Amino acid sequence: MHFQPDGALDDSLPGVAAEAVVWNALRQALGSDPGYLLHQFSIYNHQGHVTAKPDILLIHFELGFWVFECKGCNLYNIEAIDGSQWRMREWHRETETPLGQADNQMFQIKNWLQQNPETRPLQARVAWQYRLALPRIRRQEWQERFGDPPFLGALLFADDLEHPEQLRQTLYAAKKANGAPLNATEWEVILKTLGIKLGDPGDDPISYSYDPQAVIRRVQEQIFKLDEDQRKIATQYPEGPQRLRGLAGTGKTVVLTRRAAKIHADHPDWDIAVVFYTRSLYHQIREQISKVCQSKFDLEPDWKKIQVMHAWGSQNQTGFYRLLANECGLTPKSLERAKAELRDKNDYTTEPFDYVCEKLEKEAKEIPQLFDVILIDEGQDLPPAFYRLAYRALRDPKRLYWAYDEAQGIGSLTVPGIAELFGRDETGKPKVQLGGRATVLPHCYRTPKIILMAAHAINMGLLRGDQPLQGVTQKGQWENLGYEVVEGDFRKPGSTITLTRKACHPIDQEDFEPKVDPQSLLIWRTFPSEEEEQNWIAQQIERDLKQWSFQPEDLLVTGVGSFKKSRPYWESLKAKLKQRGIRALIAGEDAGQDIFRLPGHVTLAGIFRAKGNEAWKVYVCQFQNATEPGLSVEEQLRRRNQAFVALTRTKIWCVVTGISPQDHLAPAFQELQQAKEQYPYLRFPAFNKGSLRRIHEIDPDSEGV
Repeated sequence: MHFQPDGALDDSLPGVAAEAVVWNALRQALGSDPGYLLHQFSIYNHQGHVTAKPDILLIHFELGFWVFECKGCNLYNIEAIDGSQWRMREWHRETETPLGQADNQMFQIKNWLQQNPETRPLQARVAWQYRLALPRIRRQEWQERFGDPPFLGALLFADDLEHPEQLRQTLYAAKKANGAPLNATEWEVILKTLGIKLGDPGDDPISYSYDPQAVIRRVQEQIFKLDEDQRKIATQYPEGPQRLRGLAGTGKTVVLTRRAAKIHADHPDWDIAVVFYTRSLYHQIREQISKVCQSKFDLEPDWKKIQVMHAWGSQNQTGFYRLLANECGLTPKSLERAKAELRDKNDYTTEPFDYVCEKLEKEAKEIPQLFDVILIDEGQDLPPAFYRLAYRALRDPKRLYWAYDEAQGIGSLTVPGIAELFGRDETGKPKVQLGGRATVLPHCYRTPKIILMAAHAINMGLLRGDQPLQGVTQKGQWENLGYEVVEGDFRKPGSTITLTRKACHPIDQEDFEPKVDPQSLLIWRTFPSEEEEQNWIAQQIERDLKQWSFQPEDLLVTGVGSFKKSRPYWESLKAKLKQRGIRALIAGEDAGQDIFRLPGHVTLAGIFRAKGNEAWKVYVCQFQNATEPGLSVEEQLRRRNQAFVALTRTKIWCVVTGISPQDHLAPAFQELQQAKEQYPYLRFPAFNKGSLRRIHEIDPDSEGV
């Protein structure tokens, strides 16, 4: 089902409260069916005047046209019913003719199709029905007051709307047959005649009612001024291990690099390692450390004493694992060698980096203490054995500081607790104690609120129509993620939870100028084929550069799914950009492993290369892969994590594209559209740990606090 609302359907707003209840019920009941669900969709005559604007119009490829008139009155508001006229009290009108309104709306739509020679014979073969929805009146109280009038069958009560499957059965039970069903081409003719465009308007180019460059300049003036908590975390370095948990864009990397620079300035004789997982972060981290050392402490970093290293490393570049293996007198294994050894063991489940770390841990007779401080970014991607090696490679008092965000774990799905990382002693207590040093960074400064909330909804599966797949189930844990629980009780599964977020990004502040509609920051488009998707992206990037004055380096294109399997897709997109005179870099392919950007080039990057990087405007393609059917549970979680990472690479704008069948919207886009509609809230049924496939909460019993 394609959904096309006119603005967000927020049931707390008096103007659309009743419509929102009906809309949400129909969405849940018919979401997987072929067709269109439209809110406040206008029908125009030849003079351009609106002739019909039903509250909700359902165009169902099997059930036909349905018009839903929605009234938010309660039983008390209806004083009497005289034929088609309802006499009202304490209502905004003295009288209502709701069934007549619904009938007239249906007639006007039918008449418009009747006037068109192409659709005249088609509309006669389509079933036409209307219903009056009364979401604040229950069937029994109605019948006790008004009995069973002849039009009772045209009414939908609160009872009918509360249970999606029951509503679905009710609508299908009323199905009418008016002749041979229409085929896809015939439906397309009808939709075209009505002027229906899907979601964020079809393949139209994106336009802005403001100057994007003025927005960028304004954001640059304000973005990421460290708040007091972050400043404290960045400048203090406790005597012992510390875990930093934070969402994408909360400043984990900046906090770690500032702390590294501070320690280097305070103790130039200390050996410091700054370790990361994404190769393309190498230059970014070195640059940040260098800038802080120069601007805050008036010194040039000594890169022999503060080493920036990839977690694994390669023959051409020192990495933490390779350095440690060499120091232990062992030959470090390459990725290719690790994969070959796993194949020889018929082991196709163990990750290669997990394997080499565990093997080094077992084979090393002694781990030398090489460092005074180790700071780890992207900790969610590193295996437990790596942490144990890092801990043993430290001199006392074991200053191991690591930052992570479990929602960005696109390789491994497990972010283990302290006891799982370092083990327990003979009394059952974690061997490594955090001693209250664990901390949380809840405020996201990089990504605008509407995009971050949508990313979390996709990541956890909050709006997928079934139980969420992963997430947190306690109010305090949601607050740690930067959310405010507006209403709802997680102790009552099934009850509605409503969340919102504090405005942290500059563009979300009330006094931000120029004024920016949040809906313009997150746009999506679907296409019948990859070629059409690529052509549109290339066309839009050309507009970004020529019309909206973006620099090529301001733009990033990433995607969901395997880069290796979709390499032809990226080559094709690069070729289409070249045809328009636009140079593009496929990160990790066209230049060195550590090169993510080149001057004058748009960056194209698979999700593993994109992670840890950012851009002013990000295109997320192949988004249908986030909810590809037939995946294992683990792969579903991994894809949703990839979607989260992709969406949160942006500093302002995100454009999401993908492939979707003509007769129904791919689930990933259904969820994305719902998140946009609900903004600035997220609403979903409360769930408990037992229903989740993966839990993001921290177990205090295993934390050594």
